[in-house]
Amino acid sequence: MICRPSERTLCDYQSFKEGLDTEEILNLAKSHPSSDVSILIDEMKIKDGLVYNRQTGMLTGYVDSMDADSLFNPIDTERNLGKPATHALCFMVRGLQSSVQTGVATFATRAITAEELYIRFWDIVASCEVVGIKVRACASDGASINRKFYKLHACDFPEDVITFRCINRYSADQRPL
Repeated sequence: MICRPSERTLCDYQSFKEGLDTEEILNLAKSHPSSDVSILIDEMKIKDGLVYNRQTGMLTGYVDSMDADSLFNPIDTERNLGKPATHALCFMVRGLQSSVQTGVATFATRAITAEELYIRFWDIVASCEVVGIKVRACASDGASINRKFYKLHACDFPEDVITFRCINRYSADQRPL
């Protein structure tokens, strides 16, 4: 006999979505074609087993099952395999000339590196540029990982003492970001 999870437990599992939300990017492109946007990056501490409703953004509750840990695994790295995530890395798109603001990606992490952040960021830029959303800027707090992330872009303009711009390789005109 197989014991199935309750409807409430299934709802908790279903409300967590990790990764790039391509549907949200497509909706943004339809509602605001040729938008100029900035990508905001923030990593937040989370409590184990925390579940929220994606549609409303409200806290749904906590997952009690030990099987739920598999939903909160960190970004695939050998050093953290099987351990629950302690942080949520969020990417938000905000309009520069419009009132657009929406979350486009969330990743469960434990200890993200600047290189992993670099890959995730450029995946999001590529997804936006492909559908006509023009990424013009990026903003984040001053965490050490974020500072290292920005230094990874220093090769685009080596004459700059401080890295504050790079080439947007996914834009048609190779404009600076």
